[in-house]
Amino acid sequence: MALNTFGNDSCAKAFAAGYAEISKAKAIIFDVRNNGGGNSGVGWAILRYLMKEPMLVHTSYTRDYKPTYRAWGRPQPVSINRSTLGPDTDKPYGGQVIVLTSARTFSAAEDFAAAFKTMKRGLVIGEATGGSSGQPLFIKLPGNGSARICTKRDMLGDGSEFVGVGILPDKVVAPTVKDLRNGVDTELQAAIAALK
Repeated sequence: MALNTFGNDSCAKAFAAGYAEISKAKAIIFDVRNNGGGNSGVGWAILRYLMKEPMLVHTSYTRDYKPTYRAWGRPQPVSINRSTLGPDTDKPYGGQVIVLTSARTFSAAEDFAAAFKTMKRGLVIGEATGGSSGQPLFIKLPGNGSARICTKRDMLGDGSEFVGVGILPDKVVAPTVKDLRNGVDTELQAAIAALK
């Protein structure tokens, strides 16, 4: 299943609508290699169908900036957000699951991969994700330039940070020039081989 955007909830709705049929499959491969993000809740809505019990899948923190504290040389306080997911069905999917990632996997798609990895529900195959939580602060620069600064730090459920690092795959697989020229999807073939 190619999940190319979490910018709207269409993929989560389609998954829910087709779950009765999807649940009969022996395995699912979720492909978020070309997913630049959107809303984390969209991807997490799909992952709920893979769970038997609630679990902490994500933690983030951001500064509560107080200019007076800075002037006084005091440390800035932080706000911590913890996200727990629970099952969305009384018949969770029990087959094998693999998630494909790449350096083009960002933001909410990274939250999807991070939650999946935390769940220990299957393998992540491909390349490390982009390593950005999203939630950018946009800044205009002279000459019509712009910049984005990450405004929060994100962690897996176990506390491992992935901003600047990415979600590291369990099995690193990258396309070769030969495979690209021959139209071979290297990562997908590796996922199919892992399922066998």
